[in-house]
Amino acid sequence: MAACNALSTASNLRSQFFSGNDFAVGDAYSSGHCVTPTTAHNASNQGFIQLPIRISRKSAHGSKRSRCNYRLLRPSCALATPRHTTFDSVDRDWTSFNPTGPGSPTSPSQRNTKGWTDRNGVEDFMLVAQLRNIALAAEDRSEMHAIIGVQRDNWNKLCHMTVNMTTIAAAMLAAMNGGVGSTSLSMSVAAFLLNGGAAGFMYLASKYQPSQLAEEQRTASRFHKLLARDIETTLLVDPRLRKDAHLYMEEVMGRLQALDVGFPLPLKPNGLEKFPKVVAPSVLGPVADLTETEIPANNTNGWTDAITNDLQRTADKLHTSDIAKYVRAARNKEIPNKRLAISAPVFAVVAALLSLVGCWPGIHLAGVAAACSIVAVLVSSFSNGGQIGMIFELYRNCAGYYVEMEQDIQSTMRIPVCQREDGELYHQKIALQLGRRDQMPMFSSEEKTAGKLF
Repeated sequence: MAACNALSTASNLRSQFFSGNDFAVGDAYSSGHCVTPTTAHNASNQGFIQLPIRISRKSAHGSKRSRCNYRLLRPSCALATPRHTTFDSVDRDWTSFNPTGPGSPTSPSQRNTKGWTDRNGVEDFMLVAQLRNIALAAEDRSEMHAIIGVQRDNWNKLCHMTVNMTTIAAAMLAAMNGGVGSTSLSMSVAAFLLNGGAAGFMYLASKYQPSQLAEEQRTASRFHKLLARDIETTLLVDPRLRKDAHLYMEEVMGRLQALDVGFPLPLKPNGLEKFPKVVAPSVLGPVADLTETEIPANNTNGWTDAITNDLQRTADKLHTSDIAKYVRAARNKEIPNKRLAISAPVFAVVAALLSLVGCWPGIHLAGVAAACSIVAVLVSSFSNGGQIGMIFELYRNCAGYYVEMEQDIQSTMRIPVCQREDGELYHQKIALQLGRRDQMPMFSSEEKTAGKLF
């Protein structure tokens, strides 16, 4: 390096390089922009060819205003050549003027940042392209789930309106048939058909729970969109503050696959069970491997003992309080939802049979048939109109949200500290996801739950 700076042609080379160009050294090259072939063209006008030169910046902070001094790292051989020399080789090998001071992210001491860059500080473009492909797939799935969610919500409204109008019409026909002196066969058959059709619609609504289906699609759309935004935000953060590249790639791929399994698009054959025997939180991410032991913090990468203990305390509170609370709430909604889903079509079928039997002479059951039709309308309205299935799914998703946070904290504690996301940023992210401020400790010991968002 010193021998290169001692070359007698260095001063001439610098004069040839900076002559005829309108820029300031400290402004143009401290930003890390690449030099264009214009500089070489200006040198060629005087009979010289300008080959690639790399310049490093050394900041002197002795005065109030920082001064930037530049020195030649690799002066190329500047020989007098004819003007007609082509610049193809120069354009191919043109070197960017990146600062290589000790405070720069591209300095040798700070390269290879968690696998996001190579040893020269150049970003791994293949890895970034793969992550953007995952983000694109997540955005596409988010749009698909949003469209299907709107369709299923419309299905719930139309089905509920059709059931109410059909059952009320059947009840009116049955009441009118019982009020006349002699029963009418045509009115009895019409009431039977209307009640039978209403029972069929109630059965479909009770089996598939369209309000619950709409909530599933809304949740899937939200978390797919969240995954895409997470990838885009991570790529904007400094590589030194990110999680290890390969670990992050496995994480986002696992989240995408878990969402595909947890929120299927078709109703059958892979649709979620609407009345499960065992109520469990919804799956929003991959299942974490917690067999390995936790790795203590070593006061590097932003991880301290205080942050580690606070996050572990948060994970324990989520497991014992928040998750258990919403699973219990979902279980309490699942039992009445099942009973209402069975009762509504049963009352409609009974009303249809009574309407048909009431047409026989001497049998006056039209009033009972009308009463059963009204009860079927009320039960169906409370079940589907009240969207009990949607509330059940909402509680399951809240529990799944906290389960994913707990597993994320536990899995992060089990990877090497140098491969984790920056500790302070991770603590802030968990606090914001819980609806809390980024403080230490995150919540007091008197509080019963860790989350304040729901």
